[in-house]
Amino acid sequence: MPRASRRNPERWLVLALLLVLQGCTQWRYDIGMPLSDVTPPSPEDQLHLRDVLLALGPPQRLSSTASGYVMAWEHWDIREDSIGVSLGFLGVDFLSVDWGDARVSGEFLLLSFDRDHRLVTSDFSSWDNDAGGGSAVQPFIGVVSVVDIDDLTERLPQHDWGRTNLLPLPKAINSPSAPDLGSGGIEQRGTPTGVGQRSLEMD
Repeated sequence: MPRASRRNPERWLVLALLLVLQGCTQWRYDIGMPLSDVTPPSPEDQLHLRDVLLALGPPQRLSSTASGYVMAWEHWDIREDSIGVSLGFLGVDFLSVDWGDARVSGEFLLLSFDRDHRLVTSDFSSWDNDAGGGSAVQPFIGVVSVVDIDDLTERLPQHDWGRTNLLPLPKAINSPSAPDLGSGGIEQRGTPTGVGQRSLEMD
């Protein structure tokens, strides 16, 4: 009867990977309703607000304007991957290598209406971009984040509309001037703090 071979390269490869990889994470975010199957309404059709809401559902963002108001629908697909490698199993605890990458795709539909609730303008945009990434070599024990997408994964604005009425009085009074609420205009998710509606905010 032949003896079983002690050499199994696949098993050793798996064991080596398990010892070297100190962490591997994948995050997937699906925010809002997909708009790829929706035909953007045309201002030439002179659609009423009720027709638009029946077709698209309630908007995620809205704001009043000088001539009426604007509404926005959005969908975000965010993917974040990170890998950490350490030689701690060899006793080299002072060195680790981390890598991370994030990709964002999405759609944004912006519609404006006049005071008679008729559609005036329609703008649709879509994107599929690299949202950032990085790598790090740490000469000490610890964990470092090389990707930061917190500003893209926050809750949709309508989740906070009712809560604003429960804020302390000064904040509640100023809420109509906030982005995506009242008459402060609409700001797309992920806009840098130095650009757009928040450009005049004080830290």
